[in-house]
Amino acid sequence: MDSKTEAEIIKQTEAFVRDYMSRYDCSHDYLHVERVVRQALELAAQESMHTHVDMVVVHLAALLHDVDDAKYSDASTSTVGDFLATTKLDTERAHRIVRIIDAVSFRKELLAIEQERAGTMDADEREWRLNCVELSCVQDADRLDAIGAFGVMRCAAFSGVRNRPLHNPRDSCIAGTTYDEYVRQDSGTAVAHFYEKLLQLASMMKTEGGKREAKGRHEFMCRFLEQVDAEAGFGADGSGEQRERVLETHSNTH
Repeated sequence: MDSKTEAEIIKQTEAFVRDYMSRYDCSHDYLHVERVVRQALELAAQESMHTHVDMVVVHLAALLHDVDDAKYSDASTSTVGDFLATTKLDTERAHRIVRIIDAVSFRKELLAIEQERAGTMDADEREWRLNCVELSCVQDADRLDAIGAFGVMRCAAFSGVRNRPLHNPRDSCIAGTTYDEYVRQDSGTAVAHFYEKLLQLASMMKTEGGKREAKGRHEFMCRFLEQVDAEAGFGADGSGEQRERVLETHSNTH
């Protein structure tokens, strides 16, 4: 496929995603998509120094990664697949993009980790997840936008949309979560979400560039949470001690 046709497909996809994402709130809007695209392409460029990367697949998968997001949609059919069928993209690339988007989420990664530990993951699926550099680039880029300063803002924004409290110092602190727990969650607080998910993401990065960039963003979140506990603890009785112990563990790990 020539570069002109590829550019036309990307432009067509941008228009489709911009319209599609207009129904989402600001935690998952088109500006989020633009950040993920920019970061995915940067990671892909770094990876391409030592391995082949299909930059068009990275670009399109990053653009489309939140279409049919399970947090907003219960669609049983692939909107992404249906859209790509309207473009001039070849079938093999379209299939790869759909597969990447299906695997990119934290929820799906939790399931894959549990299946691998249990020895129930299909061997081909395991091999693909380990070696698909395009998946790694899009996945890391999406996770980078979930942590650091933008991660803090997006978590607060999404919590507001779901009418979820920002912080309850009386809540117990749960570090990490299982797949079933994550799928079932329908309450909690914005701060609890850091411990359940966001503080785990830096250690889940797959590309070297993603790992380097995640370090500073992770440290920023730790400082932010220390400040939250300090402000919430003013005049209180130290009920944030459990969170402080978990946060200290995360700070020392990364």
